[in-house]
Amino acid sequence: MHGIQFKIEIENSSPKIWRRIVVPYEYTFYKFHLAIQGAFGWSNQHLFEFSEKGHLDKVCYAELNEDNTGDNEFVTKDAKRSKIKLVFVKHREFKYIYDFGDMWSHKIKFEELIINEIERPYCLDGGGACPPEDCGGLGGYEQLLNSLNTPGHPEQETYIRWIGLSHKERWDANFFSVREANIRLSLID
Repeated sequence: MHGIQFKIEIENSSPKIWRRIVVPYEYTFYKFHLAIQGAFGWSNQHLFEFSEKGHLDKVCYAELNEDNTGDNEFVTKDAKRSKIKLVFVKHREFKYIYDFGDMWSHKIKFEELIINEIERPYCLDGGGACPPEDCGGLGGYEQLLNSLNTPGHPEQETYIRWIGLSHKERWDANFFSVREANIRLSLID
């Protein structure tokens, strides 16, 4: 089975938060979602969708549920049955939205088809720490970083406890480990 290499970036993030991953060619959008979750370090707690233009696009790929079926204005295709290879033959860029409350918008860029046998996803490179779940999107993450990096900030203690840091630990917004990403990706399947 061949693979596809992608660069995936959280749009408008600062510092830039991105990953370069390879996934099997036969992957469904649901498996691709799980690979993105693993590569970034998200914990798969929220809804997601893939589409050409972003949230509320006319056609998207997501898990089917009672909220996204039966609407004639929008078409939701089953992420568990739809293959990524059929879409990325036509589209070189796509969007992945994770958590409709925080609205993490990721830009997916098709980079190349991999001829080698690829049986499971893996991460090649990346940058930037994955923001904590439920931190309020880009604005909330920026507020969290400001609080953690401003000595004596009134919300600093609350954020330290909330994200589980000890008083000696610091949040490094630039930290990324290919090794840790690949450990998470090895758990898929």
